[in-house]
Amino acid sequence: MCNWFVFFVQTGKEEIVCDYLNKMSSNKGSIAFIPRIQLICKNSKQIRKELKPMFPGYVFYKTKVDAESFVSQIMPLARKFKHIINLLGRENINYMSLCEEEKNFLIKFCDNQHVVCESLGFIKGDRILVTSGPLKGIENVIKRINRHKRRAEIEWEFLGDVRRITVSLEIVKKV
Repeated sequence: MCNWFVFFVQTGKEEIVCDYLNKMSSNKGSIAFIPRIQLICKNSKQIRKELKPMFPGYVFYKTKVDAESFVSQIMPLARKFKHIINLLGRENINYMSLCEEEKNFLIKFCDNQHVVCESLGFIKGDRILVTSGPLKGIENVIKRINRHKRRAEIEWEFLGDVRRITVSLEIVKKV
C-alpha cells in the first residue's frame, strides 16, 4: 500500500521541487509528481492545449514508506531546498498522508501521467451529460460551465478544504 504525502511549495516552483525530490530520493518506487489539468486555450487564430497544475503550490509524493520513516528521510533534504515551504500535516503524523478517498479520486480522475484530460458532453434540458473523459459519471460535481472557454468548474473536498477546480469540458451540442 502506498502513502501519498503533500508538500506545500512556492507557487510556480512546483516543477523544480518535483525534479529535486525525484533526484534526491533513495527509495525505490517512490515518485514526486504534480497533478495537472489539460486546458483548451483558444484565440482568434488557433486552439492549443496547455498543462496547468491542478493544485498550484502543491507537490505530491507517492511512496511505500511509512510516515515516520518518510519524515526522517525526506525532511532533512526538504529543509535544505528553499522552494519547499512545508510538509502538510507534519504536526500530526496520523493525518499526514492523503486518505484513501482522496487518493482514489485522483487515480480515477487523472491518467497515468497524472494529467486530467478533456471531457466531452452535451446539455439536455438543464442537465449536463458527459459522454467521455474523467467527468463521465460524476456530473454532480460540476458547479458551473463556461461553454465559450470550454471549461467546467468542479467542487471537491480535498486536503481538508472544499476546492474549486477548473477542468476542460467541451459541450458538443445542446439538445
